[in-house]
Amino acid sequence: MDLNWKHQHRRMDKSLKQKLDALEGSYASPRQTLNIIRTAIIPSLAYAFAVTPCSYPDLDKWDAMIGRVIKSKHNLWRSTLTAMICEDVHDFGLGAPSIYVEYHRRSAVALVTSLEDPSERH
Repeated sequence: MDLNWKHQHRRMDKSLKQKLDALEGSYASPRQTLNIIRTAIIPSLAYAFAVTPCSYPDLDKWDAMIGRVIKSKHNLWRSTLTAMICEDVHDFGLGAPSIYVEYHRRSAVALVTSLEDPSERH
């Protein structure tokens, strides 16, 4: 074992691309698209975050892939700022979730759970 995570990253890339392509080609409304991304696609990608270290370029790439589908479904220009689609709805954004937030949240939960584990250490 050499701590090379390329296989997992490729698998995550392929799975995310497949799901996003299917979503983009579906008849889901823009609101349904955001809900599907928030409740199904990001959690399926985030499942491996606790055990698979991801680099910032990977997270950037996944955020860009998700942003592309959201922009397409909302008929926005490709040059629309990602910050605008990630901004909260109450601040005139779309409220799209970010992979960065979920990655750091899941990593923090895994760390705290590990540190608070009452079992004996080896």
